[in-house]
Amino acid sequence: MQILNMDNIGTNSRRVYALEKIQNAINNLHPSAAMSRNFNVDTEKFDRVYVIGFGKASFSMYSGIRERVLKKLSYAGIIIPDDEVHNESYPELEVLRGTHPYVSSLSVESSKKLLSHLDRLNQNDLVIVLISGGGSSLFEILETGIDVNDLKDISAEIMENDGDIYVLNRLRSSLSAVKNGKLAKYLYPASVAGYIISDVVYDNLNIIASGPLVNVPAPANLKELAKKYIKDNRLRDIIEKVDISETLDSKYFTNVKNTIVLKNRDFVDYIYSELDGEKINLGSNINGDVKVVSRDITDILKNILEIKGEPFWFVCGGETTVTVTGNGSGGRNQELAVRIMEDISNNDFLFISMGTDGIDGKSIAAGGIVDNSTRIDNLEEYLANNDTYTALSKAHGAIITGRTGNNVSDIMLGFFGRANNNF
Repeated sequence: MQILNMDNIGTNSRRVYALEKIQNAINNLHPSAAMSRNFNVDTEKFDRVYVIGFGKASFSMYSGIRERVLKKLSYAGIIIPDDEVHNESYPELEVLRGTHPYVSSLSVESSKKLLSHLDRLNQNDLVIVLISGGGSSLFEILETGIDVNDLKDISAEIMENDGDIYVLNRLRSSLSAVKNGKLAKYLYPASVAGYIISDVVYDNLNIIASGPLVNVPAPANLKELAKKYIKDNRLRDIIEKVDISETLDSKYFTNVKNTIVLKNRDFVDYIYSELDGEKINLGSNINGDVKVVSRDITDILKNILEIKGEPFWFVCGGETTVTVTGNGSGGRNQELAVRIMEDISNNDFLFISMGTDGIDGKSIAAGGIVDNSTRIDNLEEYLANNDTYTALSKAHGAIITGRTGNNVSDIMLGFFGRANNNF
């Protein structure tokens, strides 16, 4: 991965230093290397080996184990975003396409094609499942009687009736034939080795790609939640036809082993280890509304500066959320960057927030970089229209990388001191 517009945004030595730290982290903590390092299955024990993958890092993950599975390989196929481009290919690997961030008929068709190669498994087979960010929308087969349009309508109905993201994800997952452990049921009785790149805060396996290989018990009140947030009678009738409270037999998971090979904390720790001078590691659990997070980070930085009495570098990671009220071009990372700038502009500072997948929201940027040199007129108008990409691109602050082939959520890196400190 390269920052494609370094000449445009690397306007001083501190910016270049910080941008290179993030660039080096993404290149050194590559999914292929993580897979090679963590892959520990003896494929010789099995008659047939299958590899399937879904997510933004699927191709890179497969690259890391290719030479170790070819001898016994019966099938290899992955589902990646429809706009993802690779300059290399492998003759044995079927590359299917899906859509992100929303499920489409393309995702469903590709998922069915992927699983069509796995319908006659036995206990002497091994299925290696490569899971990474974006998997929830790229890999989907819906329960009988539900189509993609129904899923969209149900999602909209839940949100219109004030359902939160937990309710939305839980009800949508219950309508899937492959989420919440149902993929493990489909692959039974084969042995299953799940290798996962985490793109969620706290690395919860139930949440990553909606837990296709994890036995996720349905909440006792799931049917009540469905009644509360779904008022439309047609949609209620659809849900009534599905056993949304199904609990899977534990036998389907006895031969399933899941391994997280890469996570946000790995990136935070790597960047921290590479920083010179005074530095602080703020962890990898940053989450919540971007307005709240920006204030919280600002308060933490000011408190640390008060205690330390000298400028310092800081690094953290996680994932914020943005309430969309306009129709501009931007994303959560770019909005966090400009909101942080608003709060600490009287200090000597630099701040970067960037999505490790190379795509931030509704824009071509990966994230944003701001410092004391950043000047944005009419910033509140840009924020109100969710148009932070336009604002930052005019101010030498929009980071352009293209897709990185990775995804461990977002990385934040910065420098903070009193006014007029030198780098």
